[in-house]
Amino acid sequence: MVFTVILARLVGPEAFGIVAQATIYMVLVGLLLDQGFSSALIQRPRIPPALPGAIATVTLGVGAILMVATIGVAPAWAAFMNTPELAGVLTVLAPSLLLRAGCVTPRALLLRRMAFRRVGTADITAATVGGGLGVAAAILGAGYWALVVQLISTDAVLLLVYLALGAGRWPNLRISTLREVVGFSVRAFAAGIVTAVARNVDNLLVGKFQGPTALAFYGLGYRLLLFPVQLLSATIGGVLFPAFSRLADDLGAVRAEMSRVTRTLASLVLPSMALVAAAAPQLVVLVFGSDWEPAVRIVQVLAVAGAFQAIYEPSTVPLVLGLGHAKLNLRYALLTTTVAVIGISAGVPFSPLAVAVGYTTATLALLPVEWIIRRRLLGMSVSGQIQALVPGGHTGLWMAATYTLVAAVVGQHDVWSIALGVPTAVATGVLVFRVAHHTQFTELVHVVLRILGRSGSSVIPAHGVGELS
Repeated sequence: MVFTVILARLVGPEAFGIVAQATIYMVLVGLLLDQGFSSALIQRPRIPPALPGAIATVTLGVGAILMVATIGVAPAWAAFMNTPELAGVLTVLAPSLLLRAGCVTPRALLLRRMAFRRVGTADITAATVGGGLGVAAAILGAGYWALVVQLISTDAVLLLVYLALGAGRWPNLRISTLREVVGFSVRAFAAGIVTAVARNVDNLLVGKFQGPTALAFYGLGYRLLLFPVQLLSATIGGVLFPAFSRLADDLGAVRAEMSRVTRTLASLVLPSMALVAAAAPQLVVLVFGSDWEPAVRIVQVLAVAGAFQAIYEPSTVPLVLGLGHAKLNLRYALLTTTVAVIGISAGVPFSPLAVAVGYTTATLALLPVEWIIRRRLLGMSVSGQIQALVPGGHTGLWMAATYTLVAAVVGQHDVWSIALGVPTAVATGVLVFRVAHHTQFTELVHVVLRILGRSGSSVIPAHGVGELS
């Protein structure tokens, strides 16, 4: 996020939008690298010794093919997006597909072993080095090429760190071992493709029909709110997927962890997103500069979508796949994608803000689906699931109102509005949460202390799965 802020100020909206158009392509094509085999590596109780190497062979082969294909397709994608600069950008970015292919198997094996410290080491190192090199290039006047430098170097460093950690596997030709997992993998792969379309169709349509500058404003809101949500989903989901897989025979334990995760996320995310929405008029201009002011309303609208996605995305797919329901996961992905595309398409003829409104409306319309899935698989009542959202929602309203009041009193001084409004809103939120929702407040404090390592951890003895929070 720090590097996003710095690079946005250094390169400006137009350059930011050009690379965002290239990133859409890289994300969509990059989905073909996995074929769902990484999910199978994580979910299966036992895997043949030769399977990781066989998967590495397939992913690297696909990565090489996609790299060459991208170089050939680059001019056509540039013409499709009406941005000539994209041809050169995609040609330079093409080797990143091979680098990302090399990361698939090592990451899956680390997640299978629940070696989250090593995953975190790799992610943080890659983000830091890549972001630093991107900023250096921007300072030297590289323009949008600075963002290209950031993307390539991040992928390269990530692969090097995985290999240094000993997580890699030598490719082999034991392709026959893939038969054992191909059914599960194909369904997981299809669901991943469909979900990715839902996540990126808004950026694709805005970039195609409204241009790179409009995409930059929409993309800023996306990066500030929805991209962190996806990171949160990947992080927490990376813990819950192997944990739920190991607990598949004990639905009571899964239900208990699911309830706690939902309550905790709602208590943290709803107040946070409410405060971001309230503070957006001052925050966006102060942090990114006046050139980015058109993104303010987009950030406010996407904060609503981001809040509910942050609560449910980290756990729904890990739950469904962890319990072995690959077909249900595919149906879920198809439904969510269809609804999202309808909402987004309704806003495309108008403006980036209208797209954000359509996306958020689709997100809210899908909430009952999340509740029904949990009721069907775990027996969690819908009313109980809704009740879990109340403490966070109530606290968030108080925080947003407090900040808005302080900003109105302070007037046109953005720095003072944030400096006084944010801590006042947070203090109000803590007070309201503690007084009005004491039980949930106590649980949240306990979870935070466990995360910080300041209280005893709870372990589920029967399965050896420990600290899930």
